[in-house]
Amino acid sequence: MAKKQIVKQINHDEAKKLLDQGAVLIDVRESMELMSKKVPSALHHPLSGLNGPIDTKDAKAAIFFCASGARTNGYATKLASSVKCDAYMLTGGIHALSRMGVPTEGSGGMFKLFGIGAILLIAGWATGIIPGT
Repeated sequence: MAKKQIVKQINHDEAKKLLDQGAVLIDVRESMELMSKKVPSALHHPLSGLNGPIDTKDAKAAIFFCASGARTNGYATKLASSVKCDAYMLTGGIHALSRMGVPTEGSGGMFKLFGIGAILLIAGWATGIIPGT
């Protein structure tokens, strides 16, 4: 079957229907982002390293996702051209997958811890508790 050249944003309900029909998920987030939360069933192809075709394992459709949907939407044409099947961009990213009940691993809280640590470090420098350079 020839590719229909679909490059369309879809919501989590539409994605669920496609997954039930055998679509494959493709995570385009960077490796560091996977430490926070990842989808074990998804193929991982970081956008920064995407230089060639993606093997979708004979799926009829590929659903690309990132953290929020902004990256996949911004690079929709490039992503669609990397697969030989229909391509869709998931609005809402990994958070939409969580709402769909797609199993994920990780707490999603690692970046919150980094943020809290950065605030404490800056507060320490500002108050003189931690000496500056």
